[in-house]
Amino acid sequence: MNATDENPDRARDGSRKEDRHFVTALARGLDVLACFRAFDVELGNAELAQRCGLPKSTISRLTHTLTELGYLQALTDPVRYRLGSSALGMAPVAREGTDVLAVVRPHMQELADLSQGVASLIVRDRGRMLIYENCHAESYLTLRVNVGSRVSGLTTAAGRAYLMALSPNEQRQALAAFRADDQTSAAQADDVLVRAREEKQRLGCTTSFGEWLPDINSIALAFRPGPSLPPMTLSCSGPNAIVPPAHLLDAVRPHLHDRIGRIEAALGTR
Repeated sequence: MNATDENPDRARDGSRKEDRHFVTALARGLDVLACFRAFDVELGNAELAQRCGLPKSTISRLTHTLTELGYLQALTDPVRYRLGSSALGMAPVAREGTDVLAVVRPHMQELADLSQGVASLIVRDRGRMLIYENCHAESYLTLRVNVGSRVSGLTTAAGRAYLMALSPNEQRQALAAFRADDQTSAAQADDVLVRAREEKQRLGCTTSFGEWLPDINSIALAFRPGPSLPPMTLSCSGPNAIVPPAHLLDAVRPHLHDRIGRIEAALGTR
């Protein structure tokens, strides 16, 4: 295993050095903020350094700067951080989707109950896809991926559905970001794109059967929550023993299409 295999971020940093418009310090500060999730409310410099793949001394400077600007709040001994008022003040803008959730949640729950798995609302977060909201079937007790978790953009049905909702130029940019994060070759990424395009034309959705995680199946379809907002994807998934591909394609897929149509109609984006 070479150094690039051990640390994919190093490979991305190498390519970014060739981009004279890329501000590395800004990117690192945003990476620090991205470490804070619903299940990681407080983090210390050591944890942040490990997650960002940066020296602790660099993280200390970043957390100091972010604290001075109000994006982080420093807690008492031992020093740990949580998101500050400046970061929280951005939430209403980032989650212009509060009204979207009110529209989408009932449809998600019905899809979860129908599939006997989980329905997830998923958005893009740079080179990954981020779980924005989950609804589980009452009987669903297996794999649970928390809200705030980030998953692959290339091996998940949600990432592929997102790509299908983009303009050609946006699609190229997103595919490059997914490739960098997954450390995937251009040929492999192009194969994913070709297959996703064929599935979208043939099935009206994208699929991932055991490709993201063994024995986990999913289908997904994207929609635009607003004219100025990026696509969101609605995914139905579950373990193969409970949610086999045939069940998703035959029983769930027509309802997924119907629910996406109703969501778009309610949001005025159809």
